[in-house]
Amino acid sequence: MTTETVIPETQAQSPAPTASQAENHTVPLSRLNEVLAANKALQEKLATTEKERQEQLEAQLKEQGKWKEIAEQRANEMAALKPKADQLDAIETTLKSVLDSQIAEIPETMRGLVPEALNTQQKLDWLSKNKALLLKPKAVDIGAGKQGGGAPAGADLTQDEIDMAKAFGVKPEDYAKNKFK
Repeated sequence: MTTETVIPETQAQSPAPTASQAENHTVPLSRLNEVLAANKALQEKLATTEKERQEQLEAQLKEQGKWKEIAEQRANEMAALKPKADQLDAIETTLKSVLDSQIAEIPETMRGLVPEALNTQQKLDWLSKNKALLLKPKAVDIGAGKQGGGAPAGADLTQDEIDMAKAFGVKPEDYAKNKFK
């Protein structure tokens, strides 16, 4: 598989390609720019021609007194676009509610950092990338400073402790709760 490379105009020294240029299929940058400009001009001309053709068709229909056909054509176009517009409105509403809930999670002092110039989708993208930086880190609860609280999870009483609880007339569960205070 061969690859084409673009060389700057300053490196294109002669109009005839050298042997290494012929093998690499290099194209001078100026020639590439010419082709791209021509392509863009053709695309613009095509768009203009299509618009003119549509205008001519409408003008012919108007001249022929076929207003009804024009109105029906426009009505059909609008009917086809109406469900998409409704769907887009529903999506926008949903995105706004998601954005509001995301912003509500950010501390009040940090909310001003969310860019206002962005649209809803761009704000959501921005928040997904930067939300961790805006939130206060939550400390891991290691139970420091806590007193009592009963038996730790999974702590079982030994047979001696169960016997002691029975001797004092205490339920083993109550004994386990008070054992670690």
